[in-house]
Amino acid sequence: MSEESSTNGSQQFRRLMDDFLSTAAPALEEVVNTKAFGEMLGQAAGNLVALNRIGNGVMDLAVRNARVAGRADVVSLHRQLARNEDKLEAVLETVERLEEELAEDRRRHRGSAADQGD
Repeated sequence: MSEESSTNGSQQFRRLMDDFLSTAAPALEEVVNTKAFGEMLGQAAGNLVALNRIGNGVMDLAVRNARVAGRADVVSLHRQLARNEDKLEAVLETVERLEEELAEDRRRHRGSAADQGD
């Protein structure tokens, strides 16, 4: 019984909406075709973008005040880690070069010691 009343209610609502839209369509089309509507729509879009920016700023402040790492903190840490990684890579290259030089010097020293021992 409740399914039938729900179905009848939704059909009645749909009929009412169809009637409203069919009678209001010409007036709505006339409003939409005006320059003022376009300006209002553009202003509303700009306001939504501004609200989104403000919301993101508020969220960043809330995260920062909660002492939780936020997006800016993570980006800053990423940059610092990248710099440290570059420096460590340079140190590793220098150590490897020095190890090669040391091994070469030891070979030369052994060779000259063997020549002097003969």
